[in-house]
Formats: sequence, C-alpha cells, structure tokens
Amino acid sequence: MFSNIDDSLNSIKNFDFDECRPATEDETANWLLDDGPMLKTTWMVYDRQFPDGQREICATRSVRIKQIGSLPLQNRSKRGESEKREQNDDDSAKRAKQAVRLRCKTIGADRMITLTYRENMQDIDRLKKDYDSFRRRMGKYKQFHYVATVERQKRGAFHIHVAVRGRHSYHLLQNIWLDIVGVEMNEDGTRKPMGAVNVRNPNKLGFGKNDNHKLSGYISKYITKDQETHGLNKKRYWSSRGIVVPEKNYYQLPYGADAFEAFSHVMQLGADHNSEGMTFFSNQALGVCWVATAPCIH
Repeated sequence: MFSNIDDSLNSIKNFDFDECRPATEDETANWLLDDGPMLKTTWMVYDRQFPDGQREICATRSVRIKQIGSLPLQNRSKRGESEKREQNDDDSAKRAKQAVRLRCKTIGADRMITLTYRENMQDIDRLKKDYDSFRRRMGKYKQFHYVATVERQKRGAFHIHVAVRGRHSYHLLQNIWLDIVGVEMNEDGTRKPMGAVNVRNPNKLGFGKNDNHKLSGYISKYITKDQETHGLNKKRYWSSRGIVVPEKNYYQLPYGADAFEAFSHVMQLGADHNSEGMTFFSNQALGVCWVATAPCIH
C-alpha cells in the first residue's frame, strides 16, 4: 500500500531501514541477464555531496524494456523549427534552475546581495555591462565567488540577485555599485543615489537557523523562461569561474524494491547525515523522492 508513504515518512524513527540497500554487482548482473518479464521496474539512487557537507539524495523509479535488435531512429525537426519550442524553453529554464541551485551549494552561498536601480531600468545591454563592472571591481579586493540571477519586476525594471558566501563590506558594495549607476544632486544640494544595495542572510529571508542551504532554491526561483531575460548573455544566470559542481554517485537498489523501501532508504541517508533543516520532496505518481540536507554539524 503506497497511499500512506508520504505521511509515514514524517515519522522517520519508526522505520525499519534494513530492508533496502544498494544492489551488489552480482545482483545487478543477474538482474540484467535473467529471463524475466520484458518490462522491469528498478529504483536508482544518486547521492551528491558538497564541499561544506550539504548533501542531495534522490531515488527515481524507471522501467526498462528488454529490447531485441536496434531501436528505430526518430525523425528530428530542424533546429529552430521545433513545434515544441515552448516546452524546450520550459526545459531550458528547469536546467538553469538546477545549475543555479548546484552552484550556490558548491560555493556554500549563505547571503544574497540585491543590486537595484532607482529608475525603471529596462536596458538588458546596460544591465550586463553594469554587472560585469561590478563583479570585476569586487574581484580586485577579494576572491569573489558568486551566482547571479536577474529578476524582472512587474513594471519591467531589472534587479540583480547575487548569491555569495561570507560577509562582504557593505560600504564597499555600496560604493562600487553607486559609482557604476551614478549619484545625482537634488535641488537642495543633497545626494540622490541612482541605485541601492541590499544584503540579506537566510534569517532575513525567513529561513531558520540551519536553513542556509535553502538559499540556493530561493535564488533559483528567479530563473524564468522569458526570452528577453534569457538574452542577457545566452544564459539565464551568471556565475564566477572555478565553480566545480560535485559529481553524482549512482547506484541501483535491489530488484524488487518498492516505493516505500526506496523512499525510506533516501530518508534514512538524509537523517543520518543531518536532519536539521532537511528539505524533502516526493511524488509517488512520478516515482521520485528527493532530500536535501544542511551542512554537516561538527
């Protein structure tokens, strides 16, 4: 019975996790070579661990078909003529969101810098030029690892959200950004900055004490499939060089494992690693269970 899987996962301590484990090499070989049914259901698990101890674990269900002979080739439409362009844009946005999330976790981002304009600035070329100046000048003062996305407000104005790790001098950030966007003088002689800088840590974003890893999901939400925003530099985000996202470690669960066993296996790995601030998602219909943990507690 799968109807109570999600509810049962809320009471992790009551699970018996010994039933599910990675399949051995012999089990996998026998599973591939046996004369069983044409359609075989299997559960694959991937485990990705980040430098600061954050971890993502996911179990996915797949059905393999025992194929005799080669598969027929599919007709492919010419580039730029696909009838599924909207779906392709949506898929591209999803890939970009994942890339932003993984890069944020790789650098251990725990703060978000927001760069804004006072005016209703809608010039994409200027936005790219201004941010390029900002990140270059920041890099002269200290190593500046970042992942940046663009938000377009309802009025059309652009903001830049930059995920970074550690404290950065607010005065330095402000001076650099205002030097780029300019400062005008009011009639009374007071200064009128043409932009602003806002720095927020996870607590100010509404996350808890051990939820700084959720910042990666928060900043990736600004990725959209809007084509005008997409034209910033043929990507939907910017990131500094040298960010090497850790590879996934894949393995298969034993043949015959069901959804409950696969989901509980993932939950156990996450809980053993660090259950504080753990994020959980499951969808029985899709056959997927995903867990993300906060950095290790030492």
